[in-house]
Amino acid sequence: MNRRPAKTLRDLRSLLQFGRVMVTSNVCPASIRSAHSKIKNRIIFIMQRPGPHQTLIRDVLPGEIERLHDIDQICFPAYMAYSRTELLYYLGHPTAIRKVAEIAGKIVGFAIGHIEPRKRAHVITLDVEPEARRRNVGSALMKALHEEFRGRGVVLVELEVDTANEAAQRFYARLGYELGELLRGYYKARSDAYRMALLL
Repeated sequence: MNRRPAKTLRDLRSLLQFGRVMVTSNVCPASIRSAHSKIKNRIIFIMQRPGPHQTLIRDVLPGEIERLHDIDQICFPAYMAYSRTELLYYLGHPTAIRKVAEIAGKIVGFAIGHIEPRKRAHVITLDVEPEARRRNVGSALMKALHEEFRGRGVVLVELEVDTANEAAQRFYARLGYELGELLRGYYKARSDAYRMALLL
């Protein structure tokens, strides 16, 4: 629904970083969480297991890159969709927050956000399968990102959205984002974007 454009990648340091982070998260909750939220999230998962048609929001796990990549290819046109390497780069960023949405054990969407300097954060991408839309999956993913951002002291969140995607603009407006700067040729000079911002 929204998208930071892909970059040219010349090294694999972030991919290795992602591998180390995700292997660690297989043993304990993601390191970006505070000790309090580790306990809180673990209790919620045990006490409130989702039913077969409820949405579970959780951290990305090792080995899920192919599923996330498949969803990304469905959600965006070819000139905007990420390659596996690009997606791994954003997932493996040192400040990345990575969430997936599951329904009945199937991943139906994901979101990536990065913490930035000066108490800011950036939503890199929000992807939801067409079949899972209008089921509040995107809202649940964004809520999870916002909670993580608040826990890290973020006060301003930014994202970019295609100027032609009015549905996405309305979606973010409902979450409190305000339309801002027009970015000409933002998506590989093929289309323009609006920058939208939210004060937490």
